[in-house]
Amino acid sequence: MNDLLKTYFLVYFLIIFKDFKNDKVIKKFLTFLKTFDDENNFESAIETYCDFISTLNEEKCDDFSSYIKKLVYKTKIDFTFRERIEKELNIISKLTSISFENIKNELNKKFEKYTDLLKDLPEFKNSFYEFKISDFEDIKIQLDELFERNRAFIFDNNLEIRPIEISEKLSFKNLKGYVEQKKVLYENTKALLEGLKVNNILLYGDAGCGKSSSVRALLNEFDNLKIVQIFKNNLINLDKLYEKLKNLPYKFIIFADDISFDEADDTFSTMKAVLDGSLIQCPKNAVIYATSNRRHLVKESFKARKGDEIHLNDTINELNSLSERFGINLLFSKPNNNDYIKIVLDLAKDYNLDIDEKVLIEKAQRMALVKGSTSPRIARQLIDNLIARVEV
Repeated sequence: MNDLLKTYFLVYFLIIFKDFKNDKVIKKFLTFLKTFDDENNFESAIETYCDFISTLNEEKCDDFSSYIKKLVYKTKIDFTFRERIEKELNIISKLTSISFENIKNELNKKFEKYTDLLKDLPEFKNSFYEFKISDFEDIKIQLDELFERNRAFIFDNNLEIRPIEISEKLSFKNLKGYVEQKKVLYENTKALLEGLKVNNILLYGDAGCGKSSSVRALLNEFDNLKIVQIFKNNLINLDKLYEKLKNLPYKFIIFADDISFDEADDTFSTMKAVLDGSLIQCPKNAVIYATSNRRHLVKESFKARKGDEIHLNDTINELNSLSERFGINLLFSKPNNNDYIKIVLDLAKDYNLDIDEKVLIEKAQRMALVKGSTSPRIARQLIDNLIARVEV
């Protein structure tokens, strides 16, 4: 038995790294190695070899050892089984020792009459790497440092959690109005930090009323809280974010900001499933806070309301079902004129703005008229202009 065939059989001994051998590139490579157990099937050998190269290239990779590293370090391991882990890492290391030259030499020995043809065999890179259990301990330390040093993160389209810098010092004291809404947010988040079962929250309502700011302000209300923002186009990978967070010793808000869906949006069904009803559940150390200008999160048309379906009510219920899967719905509606003026006056007081109250009210009303809104955002923009001595 040659070394290639021996390595093929050894890979099936993987238990801790059982998912490794089920990866599509690894499976193609193993299928090729198995051909060395056949006597004279040249066609099968080159077909499976080229299939492996093609699948590796589909992954935007021509370096097999780099691909193997990526797979290995994605595996979560229990350090209790150190001896077993070390044996399995030794087996995986053997895969990185298989070079293109090894393969070509073995094929030439096995199929001597095809040596001229094998000169054009597609190549791949593979450099030996000795996997060690200490590699995983170093990765664990790096992860701990990442989350220890940072509080705010983004879950990007590469399915990685990246830290981001938040310079603003928002707190509930800075955000005027919406006392009851902020109280519910505070109490729900406090319960999360205490290890209690909590509800996901949908913050919905008019633009500029502080929905997103209220969520971000929680970072300054609770020192031991962390927040991970996930964008709408990445919600389909929410279950993968769950996996990354569930074993970490921290509490997280998963923040989906300004989301809405079309009726035919695939993400709509995915998010509905992972919010409630799916086998994949939000981990106990996390909660979802989402903001939207739409109560039901779906861009609904009059055509959909009238419709031509026999069971129209079922369609309407389906459109409304996503928002209903949030345990708490908080409405942030645009304040009336009196409340808007109060927000302006309170902000001016916070910033010690030296301006006559009547003049300030007059400016506030003019600003609201120009902007067509009496939202807290407009109030803050006015105060910022006055601080900067910018007349608009």
